[in-house]
Amino acid sequence: MNVLGKTRDAEAYRISVEIGGEEVVAHVPDALLSAEHGQEAKVSHEAAYEWIATLRHEVEEAIRTLKGGGTPPAPFDQITLETGA
Repeated sequence: MNVLGKTRDAEAYRISVEIGGEEVVAHVPDALLSAEHGQEAKVSHEAAYEWIATLRHEVEEAIRTLKGGGTPPAPFDQITLETGA
């Protein structure tokens, strides 16, 4: 799993995971990170990267579930696949 930085609108972090030899890119929204940190304001980049690293397995599983056409469990159901890439 790689953190690719923020989306153009800076509303989410772009995460890539290799699934079956294909790079799949997903967005982890700032709203999810803020809610998980119990605050309304955006979390710092450092805190976001730490959260993503700590929950790496859950984030990867959510992306795999989305790629397979399913819906990940809350709160990971807020993660979306990148389209038009």
